[in-house]
Amino acid sequence: MDFQIKRLFSNPIFIGTLVLMFGGLIVSLVCGILKSVYVAATTWFIVAYLLLLALALVLAIVTGSLNQYRLALLTMIGVGLSSNIGHIGYYINARSGPLQAMSAGLIFVEIMLFFWVLVLGSGPGTYLASLCGMDGEGKSSAAAHGMQLGDMSMKNINYRSTMAGAPGAPGGTTAVANNSTITDYYTSDLSHSIMSSKQPELAATVYKARALYAYDSNPDDPNEVSFAKDEVMFVIDDSGKWWQVKRDDGTVGIAPSNYLTRIAS
Repeated sequence: MDFQIKRLFSNPIFIGTLVLMFGGLIVSLVCGILKSVYVAATTWFIVAYLLLLALALVLAIVTGSLNQYRLALLTMIGVGLSSNIGHIGYYINARSGPLQAMSAGLIFVEIMLFFWVLVLGSGPGTYLASLCGMDGEGKSSAAAHGMQLGDMSMKNINYRSTMAGAPGAPGGTTAVANNSTITDYYTSDLSHSIMSSKQPELAATVYKARALYAYDSNPDDPNEVSFAKDEVMFVIDDSGKWWQVKRDDGTVGIAPSNYLTRIAS
């Protein structure tokens, strides 16, 4: 687990919303203690739940796993929103100042939760995702996979070149025999079975996909590709939020998965 606390403090949106969230919870907790006789047991439960939810958001941020746990966090936030709103309505009408302040603290938490629903519910390429630095979390795996494929191809080319020019093959007949042997190896069933066992994911994920929308690549990210609406591309790797694709002109890069749909073969 890549734990980096700087991820939290480097983004003013993250630190700002979480400070307000924790501040609202602290105010609610302190005011509830002052008038604990009038506070329902379920209120203590929801305050504890919201505190754990805020800690879960912090943990997801510092480990860089917001995208991976997006659905789980959205579900937890939905539960917190629906449960918290009832307690706000109950204490805001109280005649006691501390209980009204407790309700105000819960309102701060509610507003921050609404904001986090918008952030976590925004897909790649959206303004909020880019603003919060979540747009590039899924790119690294697709780009790294593309680099691995390129390295593997170069190794195969170097292997053939080395074998064709190896000592003991100086002349035409011997060299042709060696080249024939290498060609026979690469076209043999044994070669195919060995290479397919090393690249099972590649054989399983190459298919055509159609663009649902047009997309303009980020000029600051050379790994991205631009494409037009309804353009058909080959999907090389569909793991993660960003897919490795190949266009008809031979361009290879990554594209947001929610912009593409698979074409039935």
